[in-house]
Amino acid sequence: MSFQALSWAYGLSLGSAPQKAVLIYLAQFAHEDGTCTWPSVLNIQVATELSERAVRKALRELQDKGLIMPGDQRHAALGKNGGTVPRGRRSKVWDLRLNMPVEEFNGVERAEDVRERLRGEERERKVRERERKHPKPQENMAETASESQSEADSKDIKKTGCTTCTSKNKGRECTTCTPRGACGAPNRLIQTNPSLPTGELPASGKRPGMEDGNNTTTGGDSDAATVMDHLASVRSKLSLTTTEPTKRDLSKIGNLVSRVVKAHDGDRAASLALILAVIDWLPANTFWLRRVDSARRLADNWDQIANDWTVAQIERQRERDAEAHERDRRPVGKPTPVPERHSERHVHSLVCEHVLADMRPHEAEFSHEGSLRYGKPSEWQMACMRHADELNRLEGIETAA
Repeated sequence: MSFQALSWAYGLSLGSAPQKAVLIYLAQFAHEDGTCTWPSVLNIQVATELSERAVRKALRELQDKGLIMPGDQRHAALGKNGGTVPRGRRSKVWDLRLNMPVEEFNGVERAEDVRERLRGEERERKVRERERKHPKPQENMAETASESQSEADSKDIKKTGCTTCTSKNKGRECTTCTPRGACGAPNRLIQTNPSLPTGELPASGKRPGMEDGNNTTTGGDSDAATVMDHLASVRSKLSLTTTEPTKRDLSKIGNLVSRVVKAHDGDRAASLALILAVIDWLPANTFWLRRVDSARRLADNWDQIANDWTVAQIERQRERDAEAHERDRRPVGKPTPVPERHSERHVHSLVCEHVLADMRPHEAEFSHEGSLRYGKPSEWQMACMRHADELNRLEGIETAA
């Protein structure tokens, strides 16, 4: 399995779920440089759950886009047990063009570019929606405060009159007289506070950059929307449905983003990239791909999903290390086997070559009349047996008497 080829395949936006599924399956069996992958059409059908026609069409379209090209077909001739696959039953060998610039591909876009484009569109939509709901307040509040008193009555300035307007308000301030009454008492000017830049009044309990009156944030809405949109995009490319997000989904994803950001010491960009990488990994794990069909379930099962993703990364790294070790290891020559030497000791007898070699010079001194067959050995045979016993005794060999 090639991690580089898989990352390259996941990082492309093809606009077609069958093409993406077939390309990812090809990348699983490619070498580190993207070459020599030859799964059969039947295996691709079983893995991607596509029809044979859809698989062959996806392969043609991927070749037209320049993402794959025919490779060295001799690799498909190698059988599992060292044999040769017949020519009519060989799969086609493909090479993935990992080093080709994406700009040269036809109809292909990087997933990062798609994500950035969707973020920009989402930000523009939120700005337009905010401007529509909360128009900008007037900026010349100082000039408005210095206008005539009659114009201030209809705007943000209220006045209090003198103590001579009515008998009930005598000795106290009132709100119906001229700026300076007959008693000479000055008016009390009350200036209302302007609206916040967000269009919300301070009395509403909200503050800039906050989500509610508790003055607490649960993660940026833009980051939460990015996560939910990316989850829906990944599932839609595989022809899977995603539950329509609600306010509860937005709140749960916001809390998830805040928790991950806190775990990464406030690095929001790295935290968001981690969440998006885990979502990109979901197609490789059918267990979670089948269950995480909404943003709410992603947030509820985040700890288990993140653990499985981490374990998958560790296993993938170990496989790459093992492949590199096997590739770099030199074959060790085996020593030439040495047969075991016969360790049985030689026992001398009357016909032994050693005995005969010693007794031949004295053969004429002994009589040869007699036979062992009848139990009457000759003198010569008796002398040979005595000499054999003597040699066995000198060499430490015990013989039956």
